[in-house]
Amino acid sequence: MSGETTAQLKYDPTDMPGLLSAVREWPDADRVPSIELERVIVDRGAIEQLPVVLESLSPSEVREAIVVCDHTPIARRGAPLKPAVRELLERAGWTAESIELSGGEREEDLHATFEAVDAVKSRLRPGVPVVALGSGTITNITKHACFSYAEETGADSLPLVFCPTADSVLAFAAAMAVISQAGVKRTWPSRLSNVLVMDLETLAEAPRRMTIGGIGDLCPVFTSFADWHLGDVLGLASTRVASWNILEDVRSYLGLCARELGAGTETGLELLSKLIVLGGLSATFAGESAPLSGYEHVTGHMLDMGAEHFKRGIASHGSQVAVALIPHAIAYEHLLARLEPGRVDVSACYPSFEQMEARVKSTFEELDPSGAMGAECWEDYSTKLRAWHEARPRFEAFLEGWSSHRRTLAELTSPARTIVETLAAAGHPLRFEELDPAISETEARWAFEHAHLMRKRFSAGDLLFYLGWLDERFTTQVFEQMHQLIAGVRGHA
Repeated sequence: MSGETTAQLKYDPTDMPGLLSAVREWPDADRVPSIELERVIVDRGAIEQLPVVLESLSPSEVREAIVVCDHTPIARRGAPLKPAVRELLERAGWTAESIELSGGEREEDLHATFEAVDAVKSRLRPGVPVVALGSGTITNITKHACFSYAEETGADSLPLVFCPTADSVLAFAAAMAVISQAGVKRTWPSRLSNVLVMDLETLAEAPRRMTIGGIGDLCPVFTSFADWHLGDVLGLASTRVASWNILEDVRSYLGLCARELGAGTETGLELLSKLIVLGGLSATFAGESAPLSGYEHVTGHMLDMGAEHFKRGIASHGSQVAVALIPHAIAYEHLLARLEPGRVDVSACYPSFEQMEARVKSTFEELDPSGAMGAECWEDYSTKLRAWHEARPRFEAFLEGWSSHRRTLAELTSPARTIVETLAAAGHPLRFEELDPAISETEARWAFEHAHLMRKRFSAGDLLFYLGWLDERFTTQVFEQMHQLIAGVRGHA
């Protein structure tokens, strides 16, 4: 790319009334839930509008606000952001109560757990607006605390504002929260903010690894609808046109503007911010994370679950997902090229519950000898296995109509080389060892081979396993191709 590309978004989230008006014209508009998000501000001075935003949400005489953050040092214009926000509110006549969650020097050291959610929820009060000042973890904890507070007390929904400090995840516009249970990452129904304040000067000072992670979190668009389509065809999921349509700009600009997005220019950050909002809305419209969460995500979750056992920190969620997308895309290429329905032993594709319970629990026993992690994964996986058995007639019909399904899946997946080229242009890591902290290929191969065992959502990883393909030999072949592909792309850069 020789210069900056001017992106003309078809669905600009900074015009929420216009965006929602377009959504109402789509064929499945009646399936799109109503959302709390009224306004998205993406601007270099956005944070300075926070007092006015709070006034619009809480016009009563009681001018109190709760600000949720952590101990991570965050700067804006070279000065600490959090004291500046507090002073900004106080100058406007607001009393700002801070809830500072402790995790470590980096936000990645704080984990979204129900303990953290409860810590925030215990400090909430009826009618007092809440501001989440942080990145993905703070956003997930705060939104779910507010959601749970309203659910449990029967009170009106609290006014809620998200002020992201890094363009790192899609959580800012997703009406769900990723909260760990028994050491296993799970996605729970939650809520959106009323206003999303994306301050470009703050985002510009975020660590580059977090901005790169935000680009990575969008990259599942290259294959995720194929995974979702597989589930839909087999009766294990239900896709939505709205979730596909709202990602048109992401599909258009993610590859085209990859270099600009990765460079962190103001224009690039503005575009990335808007694409991240569209990505989150896609999940919100679906009522689940499936539109941008396929097998690459469960591979990333497996890496998180193994971090403590392997004595390393947790890498950026989005970056893990993007690197895991490369072997996933290669696996899709194998599926599309090699599946011969006439040679499939359908009966062999249906392992017993006893077999799979033993496999699931033994897989996670090394990570958690207490058995809690294995039990949590088996509870989720058994739901998928039961649905898979019940869907046998659909699977047989899928095989009979493979030529048609193959064409559809090919249209819904991008070549692995395209994905690697996009990541390379953005300056994104391409190997697991290049993540921060680094992840060994041994761990990555383990996660890729066994990720299908940790949750109930169906993906190509499940199909490959039930076909008898997904084993150590197949994983080795995929990773060897990954190395060759990366070397080829870098050799031509």
